[in-house]
Amino acid sequence: MTSARFYFLAAQILFAANHIIMAAAGTIAPSLSASHNLFASDIYQKIALKRSEENVVFSPASIQSCLALAFLGAEGETAQQMRHGLRLPVALEKTSIADDYAGFLQKNFRTGAGLTEDTPKLRMANRIYVNEALQLSPAFNNLAKTSFGSEALPTKFAESAKAADAINKWVANETENKIQNLLQPDAVNADTSAILVNAIYFKAKWLKPFSKFSTTEQEFRMGDGQTQMVPMMYADEHLKYGELTDLKAKALELPYKGSDLSMLILLPNKIDGLSALEKKLANVDFNQITERLQSHSVDVSLPKFRIEFNIDLKEPLQQLGMSNMFQDTANFNSLFVGGSRQKVNDVKHKAFLDVNEAGSEAAAATFMKMVPMSLNLDQKSFRADHPFVFAIRNKEAVYFVGHVAKL
Repeated sequence: MTSARFYFLAAQILFAANHIIMAAAGTIAPSLSASHNLFASDIYQKIALKRSEENVVFSPASIQSCLALAFLGAEGETAQQMRHGLRLPVALEKTSIADDYAGFLQKNFRTGAGLTEDTPKLRMANRIYVNEALQLSPAFNNLAKTSFGSEALPTKFAESAKAADAINKWVANETENKIQNLLQPDAVNADTSAILVNAIYFKAKWLKPFSKFSTTEQEFRMGDGQTQMVPMMYADEHLKYGELTDLKAKALELPYKGSDLSMLILLPNKIDGLSALEKKLANVDFNQITERLQSHSVDVSLPKFRIEFNIDLKEPLQQLGMSNMFQDTANFNSLFVGGSRQKVNDVKHKAFLDVNEAGSEAAAATFMKMVPMSLNLDQKSFRADHPFVFAIRNKEAVYFVGHVAKL
């Protein structure tokens, strides 16, 4: 059984990358939108809970998109496990799932005409690098091209350094050089049958930017009791806010300019409450949280932070019930002409996130805000000076999610 590889990526101020290498759970969502959000919750539980002492960021949308593309070439038990693990609607045929993905990509990922300086950049790209000795199934290739916009390129994997360089250059270009050298030359060889790459890139400005002149050095308290002085941003704005007694946490939504995208931040009440909060988030759709938030005047303190994160996704995916695709009994017979036997060897993900006052690299204007000198009884305080969860999302999907454990 020969080997095939698949790669994913993402970015934001956020970027991420994954790859699946192929060689020769839960309730099914009623809709693709529900599928995106439920899968994000599932995969978050498997990744974040074991890494409470380190910073985490990844893209559920990127991971699911790349695996969904591979699912189109799967059959039998492999396809059944992937459908359940990815929370894909059980009532939908593959062609309908592909059509729904096409609609999702067209609605939420914007490129080309109509974009302005203030419009968030959220784009996703797919590409399949195929061993020049093999040919993709016409049916699979058509679905990949029409629904996922995935281009298939014949590749000479025997020339490993050249092949890796070509893939890395494409990845760097799609993520505006935020992710480089994703693929090492020794990761491919003449037996590699395919590398499927998904890249997602996001960059946006806050709707209400923080003033750089309000940023000061303040303490960030880690769960283990240590403290670190960090640049802490500050703002006093009307924002969606909630005190969630069932989660023992506060929630704040920071919208991005020119879109329905926002960053949801969940701050546990206790300094060492990150793990307890994340356990309570099992099977929770973030939409259920944002629906509970109300507009308040909020004093916000949020640290500037940058996270780089790499992870092998093989174990988390197996824990979600997708084990057959890694075994010799894997069935991806619809992927290649002639039903070439393939299995997934590994799945990698790489992500990068940078959060600052502007939300992007745009300059922040100097301003002074004057208010009446009266007591505001409705004033809320959201001080993120200890570990917290964040998610960049809209109602359709979670594009990036993670937690800040230390700075």
